[in-house]
Amino acid sequence: MRRAFRALPAVLTFGLSAALAAAPPSLARLEHVPTAHAPKPMRVVFVAPPGYAEEKERRYPVLYFLHDAGGDESVLVRTGIAADLVARMARKELPPFLLVAPRGVGTWFVDAYDGATRMATFLADELVPYVDLHYRTIASREGRVVAGISMGGYGALRWALTRGETFIEAGGLSPAVQQLEWRGVMALPFFVRPSVTNVLGSHELRNNLRQNDLYDLLLTRPSLAKGAPRIHVRTGTEDRYRIGEVATVFKRTLDAYGIPNELILEKGIHDWDYWKRVFPDFVTSLVGSFGS
Repeated sequence: MRRAFRALPAVLTFGLSAALAAAPPSLARLEHVPTAHAPKPMRVVFVAPPGYAEEKERRYPVLYFLHDAGGDESVLVRTGIAADLVARMARKELPPFLLVAPRGVGTWFVDAYDGATRMATFLADELVPYVDLHYRTIASREGRVVAGISMGGYGALRWALTRGETFIEAGGLSPAVQQLEWRGVMALPFFVRPSVTNVLGSHELRNNLRQNDLYDLLLTRPSLAKGAPRIHVRTGTEDRYRIGEVATVFKRTLDAYGIPNELILEKGIHDWDYWKRVFPDFVTSLVGSFGS
């Protein structure tokens, strides 16, 4: 059954811009997507493009968005970014696309070491088929891109590299592309470290850090490079996690494996002031192939 768009629950509509909130019908909805890879259904926010409800035979490309460690599935709605994207689509500044934002709080968008939540498996094996079944999508690689911020930037790039057949473009905004190894994790700020060890393992010898390290993935599975989508990375040069420096190393790695990529370094720090400022251009760089 194709999904209709109705109003989001009050907890998600708080802060929604007037343009999106007043749209008849509302262009955003929250769904609880069933899964065999977590204790309960996954919360996913969907934002439809202008005309979705009226043009019932038209199919649309999809942008999958993975949020930062401090956010959740509704962050683009709450910050007004979703409304801005819809407005840009209406003005034909962006090609129309369906926005899909799953909840990944505390998951790093990977399969946890203890197996309790297998988020990466859910995304690839359950969420994409669910979206293509219930929404009017272009159900092919050419009709999908994935993007994320910080933790979600890492998750988006990992998803794209390991499932290159799924996406035509992938992007990370201030993505956490540091190498995942025990000493490096122990050197993380004390308020960040538990978010990693809780998911990837809290013991030096019992963890799955290596299996989720982007550099090691390419080293041990070089065939991934052949099917990888184009990678876009954008980050601020004043980022407190020094992601600008790390992203330069990441670009050299992608270059070495022949993966097409783009790196933009610019003034900005690791916060929503920077992310909101550059997000429209960041998305434009990803969805350009939709209009071709």
